Amino acid sequence: MIKAVGGLNAAWLLNALGVIKPLAAKTFDFMPCTAVFNVTGQPAMSVPLHWNEAGLPIGMQFVGRFGDESTLFRLAGQLERAKPWAQRVPTAYL
Repeated sequence: MIKAVGGLNAAWLLNALGVIKPLAAKTFDFMPCTAVFNVTGQPAMSVPLHWNEAGLPIGMQFVGRFGDESTLFRLAGQLERAKPWAQRVPTAYL
């Protein structure tokens, strides 16, 4: 529905129906730190650099300049070499 309304340039309709604010609130509750970067177009990544006592990964978020994804890719490569995580599986999934 949202795609169709966006294609028609009818965001006013979603606003009039009272859909935008609850949807935005739900989105920010679910992912409070990433939505801003999705909207601004800044590249962002979260990498698991620590694990808690339950064996779950704790991600660290990094944000790059607009259009500068390559810096984040290089950083991810450096971090992966320094503290490998690719083979780690959370204990909840074993």
